[in-house]
Amino acid sequence: MYCFIPSWYSKLEPYIWHSNNRHWYYQEIHNEFDDTVNQIRLFLGAKEEVGLILLSYTPELCYFLHRQGIYPLPFWSAFDEMQGITEKEPGTLSYLDLEWPEGTEWVFTNFCVLAYVDNEKIARVQFEASGRMIWIDRYSQLTQTSRDLYDARGFLSSVIRYVDGSPQYHEYYDAEGALRFTHSFLTGEVLIAEEVQRQFSRNKYDRIEELIEEVLRKELLKRPSDTIVIASNKQHNGMIRHALSGQPIVFSFFEGRYDLEDREGLNMDIPFARLVVTDTEHTAKMIREAVGENVRIYDISPFDTRLTLGQSQRIRELKVLMPVDKFEGFLLERALSQVLDYLMENENVQLLIGTGYSGQERKNELTSMLGDVLRKKGLPRGLIEQQKDAALEETAIDEASKDQERSKKIAPRIFVVSYMSEDDLIQVLKDVRLILDVRDQPDLYLQIAGISAGIPQVNYRFTRYVQHQKAGFIIQNINHITEALVYYLSGLSHWNEALVYCVQEVEKYTSGSLVQQWKLAMTEV
Repeated sequence: MYCFIPSWYSKLEPYIWHSNNRHWYYQEIHNEFDDTVNQIRLFLGAKEEVGLILLSYTPELCYFLHRQGIYPLPFWSAFDEMQGITEKEPGTLSYLDLEWPEGTEWVFTNFCVLAYVDNEKIARVQFEASGRMIWIDRYSQLTQTSRDLYDARGFLSSVIRYVDGSPQYHEYYDAEGALRFTHSFLTGEVLIAEEVQRQFSRNKYDRIEELIEEVLRKELLKRPSDTIVIASNKQHNGMIRHALSGQPIVFSFFEGRYDLEDREGLNMDIPFARLVVTDTEHTAKMIREAVGENVRIYDISPFDTRLTLGQSQRIRELKVLMPVDKFEGFLLERALSQVLDYLMENENVQLLIGTGYSGQERKNELTSMLGDVLRKKGLPRGLIEQQKDAALEETAIDEASKDQERSKKIAPRIFVVSYMSEDDLIQVLKDVRLILDVRDQPDLYLQIAGISAGIPQVNYRFTRYVQHQKAGFIIQNINHITEALVYYLSGLSHWNEALVYCVQEVEKYTSGSLVQQWKLAMTEV
């Protein structure tokens, strides 16, 4: 069996061993693409036996796996083990099923449900996107006293206790509501409840990591022949190394999660791996530079192709998707300048500015940046689709007023689009004619999605996915963007050639092909 250990952790102290559980209206600031999720999909698609080893506290696990399209999936959870929880199936629990003071009044808002007694707020109930209750914040005299966290399997999982409005310690329970252990946020200590102390080697642990490692070691002893695939993260790499009992392990490096400049850390982790898998050639190169050429490192895409050809040839508009995250300064302005010149010469061309970040603030930032570029080129701001909440500063009031009058007669042709998940991106690509990703390191998933949709791509550097004048166009110089635009947008001949090539390339990146690459790499070690 291939057992995957993901890196699903919060970045907020003192909750670093918690997953990123959020209420439904919380807007993620970055996309949800993840190597573990996609690698599991690959192996499931190839009919391989797959399991999940989870080190984070994830009471919403069932819902998360369902949202990612990989439920049901066999899993072992360190926190389930520590809490004595054996249930695997999702359950239901309503806040109305709980005991409340007599005379409790319920107030329903657009975001949550509030509970009042004698006009004093005593609780706030939060929900996730499907309507499931995830936690209840409780109050006394307007000060928060606790947060009750509920498991997707239908029971109270834990309670965070507050003192003077600040979290002090976290109590974890079993499915029947019995206390199992308490984690102090102030000292970091973990105290085991007296009733269950026989189940652990100690009654007190200095850090929660010690307890997690203890139960993980016991679990790995039961899996001597499993291959352990680790989403490489300094938070857990050392712990897993100490807990291993001879299993072959694979380290997976993905999208900046691990500081590749940390050569000491790499030289501690890599020797334990039977195989190192990276998402890009660039990541593989940096690791080789740190640990030497003797280590077997393979850049194998965590994303498979699923042939879903776009429909851009059916519409008149020629939509160009240009992702701009981590792309700024002179190079971005020079690239935009060429695209805008071409856009003004070709009335059917539309520009989609793409970002993997959410929220109005990011859209305002990009809209403002686009407005500055348009102003420098003497073009009307009306070319940009205006956001309702955009608060953009205008320079030179008189000139701006004139520009606004002219804009009323101009149909928007520049749009800011965000994609927070794979489904979002696929929807955006549905009618895109060309992907213009001229950043120093093009987006891996975008390249795979582009091949799946049969969309040619313009890149700044060569990659294994895009061949020059086959699946796309490699400019190698930021001043050659216009040449690439003309090549693919001035007619359908070159675009059709790219479409045919993409259809042929899809076979290289199916689940079966990628898993076969993993197996060959393992046997070569």
